[in-house]
Amino acid sequence: MDKDYLIRLIQEYNPQIQGTAAPVPGTRRDLYAEIEPWMKKKQAIALVGLRRIGKTTLMRQLMAGHPGTCVFFSFDEEEVQKKEVLIFVIDYAIVTLHAASLFLDEIQYVDDWEGILKRYYDQKAIKIVVSGSESLEISRAKAALAGRLVTFHLTPLSFREYLRLRNIDVRDGPYALDDFSSMQVLYRKSITQKELFEHEFAGYLYKGAFPELVQEEDPVVIRKYIHDLVVRKIIYRDIPAIFDIRRPDLLFELFRYACGTSSQLFDIQNLARHFGVHAETVANYLWYLRSAFLIRISEPYSKSPALRARRNRKLVVAHPAMACAVLGYTGEHLIGQVLGQYVETLFTGRYFWRDRQKHEVDRVIETPAGLVPVEIKYQTRISAADIRNLLIFMEEYAAGTGILITKDLFDEKTVDGRKILYIPAWLILLADDGRLQGPEPE
Repeated sequence: MDKDYLIRLIQEYNPQIQGTAAPVPGTRRDLYAEIEPWMKKKQAIALVGLRRIGKTTLMRQLMAGHPGTCVFFSFDEEEVQKKEVLIFVIDYAIVTLHAASLFLDEIQYVDDWEGILKRYYDQKAIKIVVSGSESLEISRAKAALAGRLVTFHLTPLSFREYLRLRNIDVRDGPYALDDFSSMQVLYRKSITQKELFEHEFAGYLYKGAFPELVQEEDPVVIRKYIHDLVVRKIIYRDIPAIFDIRRPDLLFELFRYACGTSSQLFDIQNLARHFGVHAETVANYLWYLRSAFLIRISEPYSKSPALRARRNRKLVVAHPAMACAVLGYTGEHLIGQVLGQYVETLFTGRYFWRDRQKHEVDRVIETPAGLVPVEIKYQTRISAADIRNLLIFMEEYAAGTGILITKDLFDEKTVDGRKILYIPAWLILLADDGRLQGPEPE
């Protein structure tokens, strides 16, 4: 590739080189505070996550807060996804620009990028930050860069981040979701804005994953953005660029299936029969969707890893906003059972629980103090039957506290000697506890 052209690209990506400050959004994702201390250390940093959720912006913010010359380059376009381009960019940044830090966006498209970075890491005094939308490729790099790479996962916007981007004040935190007195403090502070938070929560469900959509109100624009610029681009371009995908149409249909059945049990053999393909193909394609951060897999909780492996798991779309876009739902469609399903999707984590009698709890959280079962009942009326499975789980695992996520009920009750906390979904997300939104680390 023409070197003059690459130099122009480097200059376009880095106006600060010529004395023009690049615009940097002021609102930071929560992950910024976790990454920033590592900017002072030798280790390379890898930032991974779903497409369009703010990885590039976060890199720009890290550049702005880091002393010395920083150079940014993106490998998102096919024409620059070559080893020789990566080598030229690094050499030009070090030799010509005397860069102290190098920020390489969407690095996973370049063959042997980890081997190239390893050589520069070992030989040059330069800070390296990379980003990628493909977790498997970054995971493979950990072997080549053992001891040299620290990985951070940027998730879709949390509810609190969504509110901040909408210029809505959110209270201090965190508050412990399994401590009712702590949640009472937050509830008293927030009750005067209850209707506002409920309204914003509804908007968050169908557009809140993506920073660029936070202020967007047009449902047609919201759907097209997520459907075309996120989902289709990942399935028809990003994944095939890395894996040998013969049926991207099947990949899309599998994801569409996940959107419609999110948080429900699935079986590989049944899916294979449904789509008329081999079970191995379904398993591989689900892995590709998972590695691209489009879906999550929730496992049945058991003390025995062998039992967990034998039981059916749940297929979970990464955020309800993607399901709404793919299935054509707007905020007006999020009512009744559909609304309940996607609230459950939002809170589904690494583990759920289901016994042989089909008693089920939506989520199980492991804490130092023991297990905390969580059930989602996003409805106005709550009956004794709605907490039955919580009590069964708590009896079996000697859990002292269970949580029922509700639409608007906030209460604490002791039933059969077990403490049940009734907490509205919007309040749980305001608590900033960190244990309920998104999957726990594996």
